[in-house]
Amino acid sequence: MKKFEFHLDGLLRVKRQLENLAELEQQKAQSRVADALAAVDALTALLAEASDRMAGRVGHAMAAGEWAAGFERADRLGRQIVAAKNDLATAEQALESARRERVQVATEVEALSTLRGQQWEQWRQEVAAADQERLDELGMRRWMAAQASTRLEAA
Repeated sequence: MKKFEFHLDGLLRVKRQLENLAELEQQKAQSRVADALAAVDALTALLAEASDRMAGRVGHAMAAGEWAAGFERADRLGRQIVAAKNDLATAEQALESARRERVQVATEVEALSTLRGQQWEQWRQEVAAADQERLDELGMRRWMAAQASTRLEAA
C-alpha cells in the first residue's frame, strides 16, 4: 500500500506560515495601540499639569507673556491630544483588521487540518481493510490447502 499523502500539505504549510505572520502583525498592532494610548495619557497628564499650574496662578500677578505662553502651551497640548487620539483610532482600526485577518487564516488552517485528519483516517482504514483482506486471503489459501491435503490422505 502506498504511503499517506495529503495533496494540500503545501497549502497547509503556507497557511500555517501566514497564520504565524498574522499573529505577529496582530501583536505589532496591539503594541501600536498601547503606544498610542500611552501617548494620549501622557499628553493629557501634561495638559492637566499645565492647567493646574495656571489655576494656581489665578489671583497672583503674572508677567506679561506668562499667561499667553500658558494659553499657547495648553492650546498646543490640546491639538497634540486630538492628533494622538486620531492616531489611537487608526491603531485600533489596524488592530481590528489584523485580528480579522488572523481569525480568517486560523479558520483556513483549521479547515485544512481537519480535512487532512479526515483523509488520514480514511487512508488508515483503507490500509487496515487491505491488510485484513490480505490476511483473509492467506487464511483461505491455507484452509483450502489443508482441505486438499486431507482429501488426498483420505483417498
